[in-house]
Amino acid sequence: MLPPTPRLPQARALIDMDRYFVVHAPRQTGKTTVLEALASELTAEGDIAALMFSCERAKSAGDDYAAAEEILLKSLRQAAEWSGWPEELLPPDSWPQAPAGTRLDSALTEWCRRSPRRVVLLLDEIDGLQGNSMVSILSQLRDGHNSRPKGRPFPASVVLCGLRDVRDYKVACGGDADRSNPISPFNIVTKSLRLGDFTAGQIGELYDQHTEATGQEFTKDAVDRAFELTQGQPWLVNALAHEIIIKMGVTGAVTAGQVDEAKERLIRARATHLDALVARLHEPRVKRVMEPVVAGSFPEVDPTFSDALSYVRDLGLVKQKPPLEVANPIYREVVLRVLGDLAEQYVMADPR
Repeated sequence: MLPPTPRLPQARALIDMDRYFVVHAPRQTGKTTVLEALASELTAEGDIAALMFSCERAKSAGDDYAAAEEILLKSLRQAAEWSGWPEELLPPDSWPQAPAGTRLDSALTEWCRRSPRRVVLLLDEIDGLQGNSMVSILSQLRDGHNSRPKGRPFPASVVLCGLRDVRDYKVACGGDADRSNPISPFNIVTKSLRLGDFTAGQIGELYDQHTEATGQEFTKDAVDRAFELTQGQPWLVNALAHEIIIKMGVTGAVTAGQVDEAKERLIRARATHLDALVARLHEPRVKRVMEPVVAGSFPEVDPTFSDALSYVRDLGLVKQKPPLEVANPIYREVVLRVLGDLAEQYVMADPR
């Protein structure tokens, strides 16, 4: 595994400045691992109590923001209890009584009032919150954030981590992504950071760790081919190596040809990550962006197209910068096979 925190160096600087910000990246790129390492490092230094917890369970609450608050506070307490922290850093045994829609605000205020350290919260899977629940939670965080200069105890820094950027949360809640509202809860963040893919050098560093541990080498051609096929997408980089070493049972030096074979096996097996990718391709706003890319045609552009494109980029399906292309050759092959499947059934020509 590559050292996690150097992958997101800006995060530490923003926390030191007491900022509220977003970290977003496609699934299985290492967001949770990076945040867990960052929280551990901050807490170990002795001045900060940094806690990461997941909002995923609150997805079941839907628009019921009272239920979402209850689930989030339970998740927060559970994460703190499992952290191994000393008693004085833990949240209070019982949260203060407060009306629905203010419970998270009251709970965080009480915890920060008691804590001998600055509290930093890292909310993973924040985009699991839905509709009114998301609006309520972000509104409470924003209110607490804005009242800190008046001396109110509240988390010094909050990191919202998820698949999407905050701009897309507006759309998910029925708002207009392009309209600025100075009192909107979505203005809570000062900066949005995207966790990037591996560079070719980082892939070499990762595979070298395997060589150091086992003596089995990856040839330079194999490393170059892995980068070419994955463009550094972290799950794919690891999955190719796992397929070669564990599933294919290769014991000698790994070659570029074996990387190609592993790629084909992953696609045919529809590994978990690739299967999740396929499910996304059937979403209307994903198809709207991806089908013109596959067909080589120009998409129908209207005021909502930029939101669809932003969403597809946040999913990691296409490259971050123009020209609009599928993110990597493995994804491209999966996309072509899936979107072309129905047409292929009606092709009457001899396949040769």
